[in-house]
Amino acid sequence: MNNKNTSGKGKRVALIALTVILALILVVLIVATAYMERMLNLINKNPDDSTMSQEEYEQYLKDQLATEETGFTGETIDPEDVELNLNDKPVEEQDHIVNIMLIGQDRRPGEGRTRSDVMILCTLNKTTKELTMTSFMRDLYVAIPGYKDNKMNATYTFGGMKLLDKCLENNFGVKVDGNIEVDFDGFADIVDLLGGVDIYLSNAEANHLIYNGFSAVQGMNHLSGEAALMYTRNRSVGNSDFTRTERQRKVLNALFEKCRGMNLGQLQNLMEKALPMITTDMSNRELLDLLVDVVPLLADMQVNTNRIPADGTFSDAYISGVGSVLVPDLEANRAVLDKIMGKTEE
Repeated sequence: MNNKNTSGKGKRVALIALTVILALILVVLIVATAYMERMLNLINKNPDDSTMSQEEYEQYLKDQLATEETGFTGETIDPEDVELNLNDKPVEEQDHIVNIMLIGQDRRPGEGRTRSDVMILCTLNKTTKELTMTSFMRDLYVAIPGYKDNKMNATYTFGGMKLLDKCLENNFGVKVDGNIEVDFDGFADIVDLLGGVDIYLSNAEANHLIYNGFSAVQGMNHLSGEAALMYTRNRSVGNSDFTRTERQRKVLNALFEKCRGMNLGQLQNLMEKALPMITTDMSNRELLDLLVDVVPLLADMQVNTNRIPADGTFSDAYISGVGSVLVPDLEANRAVLDKIMGKTEE
């Protein structure tokens, strides 16, 4: 009898202990979820995806024509003479791939939505633990759903994130899972929150910063947010926008490495100050799912960079009414992106 009573008491104690442990776990999960919900609510979730009125669109084309035609002396191509080989296949959903588009716009105080002069597709391959940052050049000549063909950075002006997503799918066969947008002032502030960024500068790049009032030398430099912004916007040194997008990816990679080396307290402080500076079309649930995908891979994640159009897959042209553009071989560039998405073998 005593053995049975002891055994019964032991089982009750074990059951009580298990119940307490499960209750504590539940409390921790509730608190953690509430905390993450509070943090994610700091992000702006009201992107302006309204489309331009006909009057606004016609005015945009007039302004574009007046700006782009000035001083050009080369051959002009009629828009009807350009044939874009659009994607005609359904875009497959891939469980191991997450595509997030980073959008940067030069929006001044009091202005509404402007052109997306920075478009970097961040592709997370959960199978290979790779993150690939692919810049889409602002002057890509693309088909914009519901509008005449134009430069890719005009897409965001015409219809915000939704239209940019459709443009990427129709032209490049890419399915975007979410968008994150920050204006250039916000970018500079985020760099400063991270304590600046270390970037190697060529002599010409250093001179460009010096000319614009910053201290710089050839070699490794510690750049403030404003200096980093000037560096990433520089089109006068190197091969114009090609080198500029390379600089953008270099700075983002450096910032990513700084974040990867932060402890929990530092990350918390960063999020509380930086999250209100960004805008997304993703819900809190989608953002949490993204964190669940990314965080376990951070320690071993390999970061790659790329550019669209790829070398040898485009031609320079001047389109009447639009200006100097890059006319892509869309099929060839889709093949490049397919490799990044793991759809084809290297």
